[in-house]
Amino acid sequence: MKELLRKLLCSSRSGKFDSADLSSHPSVDSIPSDTCEPSDPESPTDMLVCRCQHNTCGPQCAECCPGFEQKKWRISQNWDRFECEPCNCHNHTTECVYEPDVDQKQLSLDIHDRYEGGGVCKNCQHNTEGINCNKCQAKYYRPSGKRWDEIGVCQPCDCDDHFSTGNCAEESGQCECRPEFQPPLCLSCAYGYFDYPNCKACTCNLNGTDGEQCTPIGGQCPCKYNYNGTKCEICADGFYSPECKNCECNSRASVSPVCDKESGNCTCLSKFAGRTCNRCDAGHYNYPNCNKCNCDTSGTESKICDDVSGECICRIGFGGARCDQCIPGYYMEVRGRERICVPCNCSAKGSTSTSCSSSGKCNCLSSFGGKQCDQCSPGYYKYPECFSCSCDEAGSVGSSCDDAGQCNCRKNFDGLQCERCKERFYNYPACEECNCDPRGVVASFAGCGSVPAGELCQCKNRVQGRICNDCMPLYWNLQEYNPLGCEECNCNLAGTLGGLGACDTRTGQCTCKLRVGEQKCDQCRDGFYNLNATNMFGCRDCGCDVGGAVDNSCDKMTGQCRCHSRVQGRRCDRPLQAHYFPTLHQFQYEVEEGLTPSGPVRFRSSEETFPEYSWKGYVIFNSLQNEVINIVHISKSSLYRMVLRYVSRLQDPVVATIIITPESVIDTQQ
Repeated sequence: MKELLRKLLCSSRSGKFDSADLSSHPSVDSIPSDTCEPSDPESPTDMLVCRCQHNTCGPQCAECCPGFEQKKWRISQNWDRFECEPCNCHNHTTECVYEPDVDQKQLSLDIHDRYEGGGVCKNCQHNTEGINCNKCQAKYYRPSGKRWDEIGVCQPCDCDDHFSTGNCAEESGQCECRPEFQPPLCLSCAYGYFDYPNCKACTCNLNGTDGEQCTPIGGQCPCKYNYNGTKCEICADGFYSPECKNCECNSRASVSPVCDKESGNCTCLSKFAGRTCNRCDAGHYNYPNCNKCNCDTSGTESKICDDVSGECICRIGFGGARCDQCIPGYYMEVRGRERICVPCNCSAKGSTSTSCSSSGKCNCLSSFGGKQCDQCSPGYYKYPECFSCSCDEAGSVGSSCDDAGQCNCRKNFDGLQCERCKERFYNYPACEECNCDPRGVVASFAGCGSVPAGELCQCKNRVQGRICNDCMPLYWNLQEYNPLGCEECNCNLAGTLGGLGACDTRTGQCTCKLRVGEQKCDQCRDGFYNLNATNMFGCRDCGCDVGGAVDNSCDKMTGQCRCHSRVQGRRCDRPLQAHYFPTLHQFQYEVEEGLTPSGPVRFRSSEETFPEYSWKGYVIFNSLQNEVINIVHISKSSLYRMVLRYVSRLQDPVVATIIITPESVIDTQQ
């Protein structure tokens, strides 16, 4: 095949095709050239071009030559021979182009007098125009007997431009009259014009004047009885339309015999209607009495009632003598000021009837729901069958299910209806997770499925709880290594409330009396001693003397307080032999004798607020009085103890600051 193509491309300078080559290859049927020649004889190259035939052009003869484009070029085949045809321009031009739209609409005439192809002639000569140069230009015509292919086929029209448009009829050459002249010869004025040969438009409306007079006399055209106006251009009162027909208004039902001059509508009295007021208005019946219809207009058609009988004409869905109620199968709905009867549209499958309530709710069968009973009610599925979900009350969330009947199960339930425990959950309907505390189960425990029905875990002797996670009373400290699970509380019963030996199962803390501490309630708290079961508080108060003791702590067994030097006694309330307690009266200072930065101190005197207050009263510290200055005389340097007597009604601790400022500026403030 490559060898054939090489020959077809004229690879030889001889330029001849081998006919044997063509006959041996039936796929090559028709070639618009059998010779080729050099593209440039002076060029030393061997480039050849085809010598085209059958009105084809181009380097490979693959297009129709100019003037031969009546049909679109295509490859010629044995079964479909093709040759470029000249356009049929009737010898008035040699230029044409192919246009697909013209071909599709079959508007171009070929040389065989058939409307085939899309050739459109260009630059038509000899006063012609058109797709095939087969029309005369304006103000030219084709005389009778002339053929379109003749050079002088189109001759100029011989017309007077005063009377004619300049155009004339084909074959006859008859001139076309201007609008103001009467065709065909233009020898008189046309209707509506006057004053031949200078025909002017009539100023009077000819249809409305007597004798079709064209011009007014004394400024007024003579009008017919049914016309009016200076030019008789409008209808007289009582007439309408371009022809000024009689209004024919009903004298009994209209305001006057005059009607609208365009539509002819008469002005009717109330209760009457129609162009001539010859019938009752909407809402009335029995012409000419026109009684008012007894109907509810919100439920009637626009006509309201029958114009003869007065029977109300109800809209769809309305009923009753006055159309003021909905018929069965509809319900009333108010939208703004309008009342509408809306169809119930009750489901035939799911409702007991086609009627509904005043709110539009259909009466549904037990397994159906929705306003129109067109869905399954909760607890049913697969409309329109609406089977019962039968969801297990213990295992499902709600009573509804999906379209497959699957209920919405709780996390530890399974099954279509949630009627069983999920895998690794036990004791339906509790369906408990097997989360036994490994610290509290016996070593031989083989899983939740190994215990009797209703049980979950197998606890150690001192362990309790559903999952064996808590110690029994009197025990604490659950541990996996303890074969019994928990150890004893070992509370000191003398120090516990009620003499109970129970403790917190997590911390082991026993429940101690008020003055007893430690985990096992076996020691008195600081400031107390002598733990005793008969003492409801557990221990006695140390009662250490505030002046003789270092603090209020004492020995928890004997109650001996810690005394200052030269002081003795269990409570540190006696001086050593050969010593005495000096009086401190001269060192007692009353705060109410002090000063504030702004002046004298303010004080009160109430036994209820401060029982057994000294001297004049007591000072109240608050946001308005939060600082008091007292002048204290100290005769010699020594270690002094300051004792303050105060009362606080607050539950929270009270914090105060005491500042000692010496008189000498060289001494340090404390």
